[in-house]
Amino acid sequence: MQSLYVHIPFCQKKCLYCSFVVSIGQQQRIDSYLHCLDQEALRYLRPAVQSVYIGGGTPTFMNATQIEQCLNVLKIRFDIDPQAEWTMEANPEGLDRDQLKVMREMGVNRISLGMQSLNEKYLKYLGRVHDKSSALHAFEKIRDAGFHNINVDLMFSFAQQTMDEFKKDVKSIVALQSDHISAYNLTVEENSRFYAKKIGLPTNDFQREQYVTMLSMLKDAGYDQYEVSNFARSGRQSSHNLNYWLGGNYIGLGLGAHSHVNGRRFWNIGKLLEYIKCVEDGQSVIEGEETLCAHDRFMEAFIFSLRMNAGVCLKSLEEKFGETLDEQRRMVIDECLRNELLMLDQGKIKAQLKGRLVLDEIASRLI
Repeated sequence: MQSLYVHIPFCQKKCLYCSFVVSIGQQQRIDSYLHCLDQEALRYLRPAVQSVYIGGGTPTFMNATQIEQCLNVLKIRFDIDPQAEWTMEANPEGLDRDQLKVMREMGVNRISLGMQSLNEKYLKYLGRVHDKSSALHAFEKIRDAGFHNINVDLMFSFAQQTMDEFKKDVKSIVALQSDHISAYNLTVEENSRFYAKKIGLPTNDFQREQYVTMLSMLKDAGYDQYEVSNFARSGRQSSHNLNYWLGGNYIGLGLGAHSHVNGRRFWNIGKLLEYIKCVEDGQSVIEGEETLCAHDRFMEAFIFSLRMNAGVCLKSLEEKFGETLDEQRRMVIDECLRNELLMLDQGKIKAQLKGRLVLDEIASRLI
């Protein structure tokens, strides 16, 4: 499977936790940027694509006409499967019915809404532009526009967040009855304003308690966990993200976007004006690349697969990449099995709950 990711970097404001490649304001450059996307896409000679994800930034910072232009570029320049999952990220602020109407008519069939929280205090803490009321109204507009596959982002583990506040937030998100929930504990990344402010986080024990509580609440509400941070109603798993986790190929289009094709990984320039100038001058926008050897691809696929509830069939991966686990890594796996962090289930290695709580630790021992 091959996926297409398109990065729309424009935002009204940069959230305090954000470390992504974004451009604040800059409305006057959106049309130039869309032209650059078109020119960059030309270099790929209309490859086949099975899923499309338009992220950011804030894709809905574009107006309805610009969204239509962006989607037209993708339809013309790529051979997109008629049954493809088309996801577009949206933020509650500024989302209007004209934008949603264009998305529906142009084939977008999944919306990922950046809600993060329905607690006013923590929306301000995160530096979000929207409030609870606009978030709820945005969700209602998306449903009214005819979208039957909506993801809602939930963030937790804020410095002062209590367990009662967290439970109330989960209940509020669940009450929306979205089709998918992506739930992430807050991390302080190096390129974020939170990092500069040296924002603290709750203890690991408290974060784990929140996570376990959330698993139970989402399960009771009818959401099946299929990856460490992702939960879906039946048939609503994200095929685009599954392709990433399974080590599939993907093309990244736009500012700072990453691509992977059969072990070759490459990424674009991360500065807006430089990106636009390179495209206009007919130069490559690729800033760097690396080629993964078969063993690295094998280990990466193994570790990512452990994040998924379906687990990993080691024998299948060994046959696919022609690689095997060395003795030292087998000993790590055996130790995790003995300590009930991992388990064997019908030929697959799966992370148990205890293991999911320390998955990063397990991964660091396997790298």
